Amino acid sequence: MERLDSNQYQGMVEDQDNTSNAPQAKKSIRITTTDSNLERLVEITKSMSKEMRRDFDKMYGRILDLLDISVKTPVISALAQFWSSDLHCFELPNLDLVPTIEEYTRMTRLPIDDNVGVYSYRGRYVDERKIAKLIGLHPEQLKLEKRGAIQGLRKSFLEDHLEALAGRGSLHYFNKTLALTIYGLVLFPFAPNMVDHAAMDVFAQYETQGLNPVPAILADTLLTLEVCQKKNGGTLKCCTHLLYVWIITHMYACELHTLFPDPLRDFGRIKLKRQEAREWKKELADIQDNKIAWTCPWYSPYEVIFSCGDFANVPLMGPRGCVAYTPSIALRQLKRTQVKPIEEQLGGICFQYDVADTSQLLVRVRAAWRNVQRKGDDELGNHEYLPHKNTMSGEGREESQNMS
Repeated sequence: MERLDSNQYQGMVEDQDNTSNAPQAKKSIRITTTDSNLERLVEITKSMSKEMRRDFDKMYGRILDLLDISVKTPVISALAQFWSSDLHCFELPNLDLVPTIEEYTRMTRLPIDDNVGVYSYRGRYVDERKIAKLIGLHPEQLKLEKRGAIQGLRKSFLEDHLEALAGRGSLHYFNKTLALTIYGLVLFPFAPNMVDHAAMDVFAQYETQGLNPVPAILADTLLTLEVCQKKNGGTLKCCTHLLYVWIITHMYACELHTLFPDPLRDFGRIKLKRQEAREWKKELADIQDNKIAWTCPWYSPYEVIFSCGDFANVPLMGPRGCVAYTPSIALRQLKRTQVKPIEEQLGGICFQYDVADTSQLLVRVRAAWRNVQRKGDDELGNHEYLPHKNTMSGEGREESQNMS
């Protein structure tokens, strides 16, 4: 959303100079990403026919397309510098942005069905014997590797299995193994070149129960941003592919509204110059509200998941922790009129499962997702169709900010 005055955050942001409502500059922190070598996996998928790809998309959404996205790590490193622990969003000098469930479901083509539900951490991860059965192996064939406290399957083991399945023409297990590998290396990466138990857990719940992984993907993303911010640096362990597509689309898609119907397959239309992290940080810091694609070209407005249960915002549950996010910060991204959030909607829960006893909070979050509150035209008004370049006069911005 456009930058609101500090008093509109009602104490959630540190006091700032009265001459400017932009956040104070932060000291740069060192951010890296969890990267796996995907070249062999990409080569394996090149043997898939168009029909095989269509079948895979029907079962798992567009996650296969993520293998075609080449993430520029300096962009992610620069973006992470602007994460706000108070607001749980990216607090740029002139505007606030946060990835939303609605944008992520559109990118992945994995809409949330309230009758089915979303991923839920149940206190322990899936038994590896169940994973072995899902991908067509006997339990004794599953070669788990341990790295410290992390246990999982090596990328090379899964790639070998994929090639063997392709050679035998076993498409049923090929698709399942490919999906598991993408879950572990792209959607929920933690250790390089490994699919760990957490990723297996999300995959198993989707595969066997259809539980949607999108809130978990977003939870992993916001939680690792928060951890790195609190530690003054670190490694982002999340789906950087979706985060990269999301921020680059918002930054550069103003001119592509009629040429960008598909979030992932049309992403290559955006041409980027090579820059270092410090240059990307400056570009992000200099973005003005009239120079950004507030609404991604491929996004069509529909009901917004606004809150869950007794939470004033949305508690996201991932395989490693929970974090709340505030959709009311992102209304303009969702083609709605932006209004200021209330104090209760900002910030919220943020915890990792391995840090403290969180059993009671987990019960509360699970219960909340059984009572999802969505808002549409009746509550948020008709869709706001912004001008081509999303320009709005200062008077118009002020009027929009004062609406509540």
